[in-house]
Amino acid sequence: MAEGRGGTGGGFMRLRTGIAVAALAALAALIVWARPTGSPVGNDRFIAAMWVLLAPLLATIVGLVRGVYWSRWLAIAAGLAVFPWAAAFALTPGPGIPVARATVALVASLLLITALLGPSMFDRFEGRAHGTDWGGRRMTLVRWTIICNLASILALYLFVAVYQARVAWHFLIPATLLAGLVFGILALAHGRTVGLLGVALCCVLFVPAGGYFVSQEARYGGEAILFIVVFAPGILTGWASLFAFGGPIRDYIRGA
Repeated sequence: MAEGRGGTGGGFMRLRTGIAVAALAALAALIVWARPTGSPVGNDRFIAAMWVLLAPLLATIVGLVRGVYWSRWLAIAAGLAVFPWAAAFALTPGPGIPVARATVALVASLLLITALLGPSMFDRFEGRAHGTDWGGRRMTLVRWTIICNLASILALYLFVAVYQARVAWHFLIPATLLAGLVFGILALAHGRTVGLLGVALCCVLFVPAGGYFVSQEARYGGEAILFIVVFAPGILTGWASLFAFGGPIRDYIRGA
């Protein structure tokens, strides 16, 4: 039976959307649960930074309910950003996030990713977007470049807001990459070539800059591996987009 808004297919898509909303609500609850009372003012930097993430989480929930195309990107990106950290804390118990909370975050991240993947969910969200046709092989690459680098943005935000660098100026490395990715993703989401150039440039710079940051700041091998796992999808899709859209990028640079 064909999927439709009023048929069983439409109901199944609404169920999958509801699962994604519930998973995002679980992540939001974990943030609130991490601090039992009041505002984050006066609390440690990590909790304060996590509270700031409540705003995009709530915006994503509202977007999913309304069927806004970018909310699917943000939701999948949240799942990709949370999964490596949640898996690390859930599978390697120790000081830090309790295993039970890490397990909830791990399950929520997996639900986010699996519930929102597939052509039917594309039709429900990007398929209804106005102004840009997000279909086709090349635009699929653009979509995943956006999604994976949104995940990188979320991770970089926490590095900038929380990480205590051993050398003060090393803070500028994730901060610069964060600013460049935010600019590039916003422009790319609006179909502008300069956005693709910005994201590709950040992904190129990510290798030497990120490598230097890890070599100087990683306190043990596992932290370096986790850094690579978190940012590799964004870097790889950014490089792939650079090669796939080399012609338009070259024409844009020549005409600038």
